[in-house]
Amino acid sequence: MILDLMEDGYSEKQAVAKLGDPKQLAYEAAGIPTEVRVPRRLNWLWIILLIIGFPLWGSLALAAFLILFSIDLLIWCIPFTGACLAAGTIIGGVAAALTSPFVLFDSVFMGVTQLGVGMLLFGGGLLCMWLTYKFSAVFINMHRALMRLIRRNIFQRKVVEV
Repeated sequence: MILDLMEDGYSEKQAVAKLGDPKQLAYEAAGIPTEVRVPRRLNWLWIILLIIGFPLWGSLALAAFLILFSIDLLIWCIPFTGACLAAGTIIGGVAAALTSPFVLFDSVFMGVTQLGVGMLLFGGGLLCMWLTYKFSAVFINMHRALMRLIRRNIFQRKVVEV
């Protein structure tokens, strides 16, 4: 384009000045629009349509939010259940082990069995607590991935550089 203008009698500086911004020329050559129309204000018709259509789009937005919230809640139910199971078995094991001497006076077999079951429950609770702790990283990563997906698809602004 510069050479064509120089053949028409312009100097090199005049040809470059006449063509203008190189970035805009590149966008025009690639067919990318350089101007984006952004409405300055909302039209009254749009405002009325938004208000009238609120029962439809508002309920759809609420349903989408509640579905995403229930997915996140479901992710956290598994580690919460593991923590409750661990706490319950640890407390039950301690209670069974501490009350076994009282049963031991009535029946030796029942007292020893209750002590063994109490220790088994305590050990199972510790194992369950350790497994919940180890697998909680998986659930934290699932939660982060869901939040990243929501942030990327809903809240990220689309910017057009000119």
